[in-house]
Amino acid sequence: MLKSLLAVLAIGLFSTAAMANDAGCGLGSMIITKNTKVMQILAATTNGTFGSQTFGITFGTSNCSANGIVQNDKQIQYFVEVNQAELTREMAQGHGEKLSTLAALNGCASQNQISAFNAKAQSSFSTIVPNAKTSAVDFVSNMKSASVADACHGS
Repeated sequence: MLKSLLAVLAIGLFSTAAMANDAGCGLGSMIITKNTKVMQILAATTNGTFGSQTFGITFGTSNCSANGIVQNDKQIQYFVEVNQAELTREMAQGHGEKLSTLAALNGCASQNQISAFNAKAQSSFSTIVPNAKTSAVDFVSNMKSASVADACHGS
């Protein structure tokens, strides 16, 4: 009987500890900040109802880390696929909104880092985009080979 009571107590304590921040990230975590069982259940329900947690994990928004289910490399590849024509033009010029966004996706936080990324991308342009038929996958791979993102980290 005592072992059963201890087991129930241990399970109860474990589930209470595990319940902390169970809602994770998403709209629910932004609206409901109180960390009680009931409030976390409401936060998780909000996330499920609006699908904000999945979106947030995918794109690194709504208090979600960009290192979640979808890796940053996939985000970069998707961004390049969607914006490849503009990125190619801006990379040749060495500046532009899409190129600066690509810099941010690669970890550049300050304007100096973004400028360094843009300059490195421009100087590596012929390596990154060797021809007009360069795929987004090759674009990203070539950008990695040219170590363009190192400009974001002071390397």
